[in-house]
Amino acid sequence: MNTPASNSYKRSLTALGAGAAVLIALTGCLPGAAAPKDAPKSAATQSATPADSKSATGGARGGSESTMAATEESTPAAAAPAAAGTLTAPGTKLKFGQVANTHSNSGERDTPKYKESTHETNVTKIVAGSEADLADFKDAAKFAGQVPYYVYTDVKLTSLSSPSAGIGDPRISAQLKDGTDAQKLIVFGTMDDCKSDSFETTGEDDAFTYVVGSSKTMCTVFLAPKGDAITTASYDDSNYNYVKYGDNPYRDNPIIWGN
Repeated sequence: MNTPASNSYKRSLTALGAGAAVLIALTGCLPGAAAPKDAPKSAATQSATPADSKSATGGARGGSESTMAATEESTPAAAAPAAAGTLTAPGTKLKFGQVANTHSNSGERDTPKYKESTHETNVTKIVAGSEADLADFKDAAKFAGQVPYYVYTDVKLTSLSSPSAGIGDPRISAQLKDGTDAQKLIVFGTMDDCKSDSFETTGEDDAFTYVVGSSKTMCTVFLAPKGDAITTASYDDSNYNYVKYGDNPYRDNPIIWGN
């Protein structure tokens, strides 16, 4: 992507420990500047591949034809979710496109600020990018030999205990061929081949809230060493605050999506 001469900022890529990285994009917005959209895209638009976006060099990008074709051929129709109010069991194995019932919470329990939400969470596909996707970032040399993968997740908000527009999303991880967790990139701003949207919102002040029944698509970026691949995605309920850390039954037995 060509940066206008008047813009002195450059994208930067910085590692956070051995298992994470931060991708800071100053070309579209600053961290925290994006407000929730009033209306999410339709399901058809949300399912569009990253090839719909333009690459940093002006062409379309978003994964090889073989990678994308394999994903499309193996994606079944969405499975019926569990009964309302019933969370999908820890250790459940799902195909891409099948739905898991998940939950999230925020605030201190037994106080007016405590809130819970439930979601229908659906990892729809994993798309391989290319090393060139990171070429324009200031610290891209640190990740030479790494390939970005884009994990797409559709999320529907199915319940909300009280008005909120800040409760956490289901947190998705991804795995390499051998089952180990892939390195995650946290994106501030936008990345051409990996864009997310927001739930609908309504109300004002204390009544400002996400709209129950609205949906959005999340795109999360992970890295795989060249020659390896990211083949599965998982949910370990790490965005739900249990009374005790060990109370989380998904921590060692996550929900997993794959072919």
